[in-house]
Amino acid sequence: MGVEIREYDAAQDARGVCDLLNDVFASARVSPEGWMRWTERGFTAPVARVKGKIAGAIPLFRRVYRVAPGAEVVAFVENRVGVAEPLRDQGIGTGMQACAKEFLRGRGDILLVYRGAERSKGYRFYERNGLHDVSYPLAVTLEPAAMSAPGTRWVSEDEFLGHAKLWHEIFAACYARFGGYPARHPEYLRDILGSVTWREAMRQEFSYGVLEEGGRPIGYLVLGSRHGVLQAMELAVLGGSADAASTLLAAARGRGAPVRCYATRGCLLTPALRRLGARFPARETGAMMLMVHVLDIEAVARKVWRDVPALRDVEVRVWTPEREGLLHAPAGARRSVTLELKEPTLARLLMRRLDVARAVSEELITLAGDEPGDAEALADAFDPCPWVYHPIDYL
Repeated sequence: MGVEIREYDAAQDARGVCDLLNDVFASARVSPEGWMRWTERGFTAPVARVKGKIAGAIPLFRRVYRVAPGAEVVAFVENRVGVAEPLRDQGIGTGMQACAKEFLRGRGDILLVYRGAERSKGYRFYERNGLHDVSYPLAVTLEPAAMSAPGTRWVSEDEFLGHAKLWHEIFAACYARFGGYPARHPEYLRDILGSVTWREAMRQEFSYGVLEEGGRPIGYLVLGSRHGVLQAMELAVLGGSADAASTLLAAARGRGAPVRCYATRGCLLTPALRRLGARFPARETGAMMLMVHVLDIEAVARKVWRDVPALRDVEVRVWTPEREGLLHAPAGARRSVTLELKEPTLARLLMRRLDVARAVSEELITLAGDEPGDAEALADAFDPCPWVYHPIDYL
């Protein structure tokens, strides 16, 4: 077939890749001008050409991702996989995934994708290409209802964004113990709300709910609207109060349409939704998956490892059937211990989504060269962190 796969070159590829993706994803089309704005910073892609014509592309956006408090990695987020219809199921998508892993070496720590439909062909494509589930936000729908929501009001976008610094502070305090989302800065909401993703590709409209106490803002809700369905795009309240969160969600229910929310175990939306009588669906009917492929074991390990006195002079290695690497390499190490595991377990380990001691007891991980207490010390070094998902973060 004569397929050429290489990294994106804007001068040669911009128009062809934009046209291809618009053909493949007709419901999320982007104008040529929008494409240039969308891809001007932190963008790359593997691109496939057949007989000189663009045949496939996987847009990748660089983001700094928070794994846990004090632990951030460089992620390249896969937006979609586009292959021209006559050329599908011929290995082009897999070839592009392999190409991306090669040219991102030394530039990124992980590949990440937001995915749904766990039994679908698309999901299995990612799984075959080495991306593994690390979080399962569940989709919960609140039916419209007239409810009391004292202290809430809906404000204009200008008024809402005028308080961007305050919202950033509330968000940071609310989600201080969580990982699973892009690192934030005071202008994050302004940037993402004005992005090509939401304004052009997804054609999303937004409303902004504010919760006040004694005349002082203590929380906010960004509510998206598309095709008659509302979605809680981001919600944060001071102190992580489930009662305050449920008040904002009650205000959203009063806007006359179903409200979709995504909740992970341990996040404030879970108890807030239960307070409103929501029923949580089975994973097969309404879950997202955050899927990760670790590009650079040693780089990620350096960023997520927690200092543990018992391991300061212990070299820690990891082995999988596909590869191996160093997790901890102190100078003058007096001994070495190796964690032996599979790739899906490696992704969870390095994303701080796994209790090592429990995984050892369940034989998801075996240890070589260990001494008594090592499993517990390793569990401390990779202390599991709850993750939270905000739909506004999608690119």
